[in-house]
Amino acid sequence: MLSIDTTKKIVIENLTDLLQEAEVEHGEIAESDLLTGVGLSSLLLARLIIQLELETGIDPFAEDLLISDVRTVKDLIDAYHSRLQSAIAV
Repeated sequence: MLSIDTTKKIVIENLTDLLQEAEVEHGEIAESDLLTGVGLSSLLLARLIIQLELETGIDPFAEDLLISDVRTVKDLIDAYHSRLQSAIAV
C-alpha cells in the first residue's frame, strides 16, 4: 500500500522541479499553499498534471474529480493518493 507520505513526496518533488524549470521563485512548499500561491499558472498546472500522470500512470481527473475542485497542494496530493489507492486495490 502506498503511503500518503510517498504520494506527498511525488507531488511536491514534481511541483518543485517544474517551478524551478519555469524559473518561478518560490519558498518552501506547504500542503496548505494555494496552487496559484506557489506560482502555478494554468499552463504550469497542466504540465504538472501531465508529468504526474507520466510518473504515476494515474489521471485523477479522468472520472468525477474536476481540476477546478483542486485549489491547494494538499487537494492535489489527496486527489493522486485517492486514485493511486484505488488503482492498487483493483
